[in-house]
Amino acid sequence: MIIRKKFLSGVKQNNLYLVALIGFIVVATIISSSYSRDSENYSRMFEIYGASGWDALSAEMFQRETFILVVSKVLYQLGFGSIFLFLIYSIISLSVKFYLIDKHSRDKVLSLSIFASYFFILHDSTQIRFSMAVAFSYLGLHYLADNRRLLFSAIVILSAIFFHVSVLGFLIMLFFTTKKSLYWIIGLVVVAVLLYPLNLNIIFLELAGGTINYFNLQGTFLNNLYAFLQDPAGDGRFGLFNWRVLLVYFCVAVIYQYRGSFSRYETLCFNALVLSIFIYIFMKDVVEIQYRISGLFGFSLVFLVPYIHQWLSEYLRKRYAYIVLLSFFAVYLLKFAFYDKMIII
Repeated sequence: MIIRKKFLSGVKQNNLYLVALIGFIVVATIISSSYSRDSENYSRMFEIYGASGWDALSAEMFQRETFILVVSKVLYQLGFGSIFLFLIYSIISLSVKFYLIDKHSRDKVLSLSIFASYFFILHDSTQIRFSMAVAFSYLGLHYLADNRRLLFSAIVILSAIFFHVSVLGFLIMLFFTTKKSLYWIIGLVVVAVLLYPLNLNIIFLELAGGTINYFNLQGTFLNNLYAFLQDPAGDGRFGLFNWRVLLVYFCVAVIYQYRGSFSRYETLCFNALVLSIFIYIFMKDVVEIQYRISGLFGFSLVFLVPYIHQWLSEYLRKRYAYIVLLSFFAVYLLKFAFYDKMIII
C-alpha cells in the first residue's frame, strides 16, 4: 500500500510537471511572437530569411546562426507563419531547461519560480535565440559535471553555431570545474574591480575594429559586436553597485555557506554565478554584452536557489521562508515584465 501511494504520488508530480512545461511553452510562444520587445525583429527575420531561399544560406550563415535560417526557410516554404518559429524555439528550449531542473534542482518549485520571475521573460519570451543557446550550454554543463570535457566543448561550440554565438564564452568553464578553482575566479573579480575606473570600451572597440579590417570580416557576427561597442551604454548602465548586481552579491554570499553540500553540477553552477559578477564588473562599459553574457552565467542561480530557502529557514519556519521567496519572485516578475516593459501590451 505504501509503495502504491508513493508511486501514485510520483505519477501525479510528473503529470503536474508536464502540465507546467506545456503551460510555459504556450505562454512563451504567445509573448515572444506578439508581446515582447523583439517580436517584430524576429518576425521580420523570418520573412527575410524564409523568402531568400536556400541559395543564400551559405552567405547568411556569416550573419545569423544556422538554426533560425534553416527553420525559417523550411517553415516559409511549407506555408507556415512565423508563430511556428516561436513555437519550435519554445518547445526545444523549455524542454531542455525543464529536464535540467528536474535532474539537478533540489527544489523544482523554487527553481521554476525564480526562472519564471526573470529568465523566462528575458530569454524564452524575448531573446529566443540566446535562450536556446543557454539551454544547451547548461546541458553541456551536465556532461562537464561527469568530467566529459570534450562533449561539453562540442555542445557549447555547436550551440554557438546553431543558436547564438555569444555562448562561446561559456567554454571558460573548462578552467573552473572544482571548488578550489573558485579562488581563481575571486582573483579575476579583484582584477576587474581594480580595472573598474578605466574605460575598457576603447580597447575593445580598437580590437574589434582592427580584427574586422585586418581579416576583411565585414558582414559577419563581428560587425554586430562592433555596433554594440559603438553604443556601449545602450538603455542604461549596470555599475558595481547597481541593485541587480547587489542581489547577485547577496545570493553568492548566502549560497557560499553551503558549498560543502554541493553536488558536482552545483559546484559548476556556483562557479558560473561568481563568474557572472566578474562579467558585470569587467564589462561595465558595454552594457549590451555585459547584460547578455552575465545572464548566461547567472542562469546558474536557477539550480542554486534552494540554498537561499535553506538559509531563510534558519531564521523562519520553512513554510514562511517559502512564502517570502515566492512573494519576492512574484513581485519581481510583475516589475520586470510590466514596469520594465519587457512585455508590451
